[in-house]
Amino acid sequence: MAQVVAETPGSRERKLSAGQSVLDAQGLTTRQINQAIHRLIEQGVREIEIRNPVAQHCLAVAIKAEVRLHFRGSCGWYAAGMNDGATVVIDGNAGWGLAECMMRGRVEVQGNAGSGASVSIRGGLVFVRGDTGARAGIAMKGGVLIVGGNVGYLSGFMMQRGTIIVCGDAAEGLGDSMYEGTIYVGGRVAAYGADAVEKECTPDDRALLRRALEEFGIDASAIPFKKVESGRKLWNFSKHEPEMWRNAL
Repeated sequence: MAQVVAETPGSRERKLSAGQSVLDAQGLTTRQINQAIHRLIEQGVREIEIRNPVAQHCLAVAIKAEVRLHFRGSCGWYAAGMNDGATVVIDGNAGWGLAECMMRGRVEVQGNAGSGASVSIRGGLVFVRGDTGARAGIAMKGGVLIVGGNVGYLSGFMMQRGTIIVCGDAAEGLGDSMYEGTIYVGGRVAAYGADAVEKECTPDDRALLRRALEEFGIDASAIPFKKVESGRKLWNFSKHEPEMWRNAL
């Protein structure tokens, strides 16, 4: 097993094969971890296992390569933010801002995620096996967010495109002021947001849910999903409905 010379103080990197490497992040700063990841990518490594991330913030931000990063532990705020092609797997929890502004790629969290997961993503897929905090998937412009558990308040707020799948419950304000896109909820919705309406799930919707969830071991047929979309009343201002606009704003 070849050793890779460490250029970052305290770093420990082992090259397992031509395209695989292990990085021990114990005792390293966020900057040192990210520098080591970028250096390994530049060396041609395409699978990196990061051990002992100890929930540090801003890990694996702005990765512009089709690589697989596997964090053996929890990550802090803004993990995998601005992702542009990488597959990022987190064996633990993630703080707020998970995968914010992602362009493409995949981010998978085996635990829970904080507030603002999958905000403003334009493509790719974000999967959280547990729960997410408030404002999950707000201002999404594409892509897919799948939550195996529950989501907090105002999830899907001002959603523009894309798909959100929530297998559990949703707190107040779901889909508030959404323009386009679709939200599927398998559990109870505490309260819909302004102009979010419930619609019937069609056979095409159920086929989409089955395909999206089966790779994560979730049986969509066992979950009574509801579909939520925009009622389109807020698309254009109307002076005849001032109260609805006042409540929305």
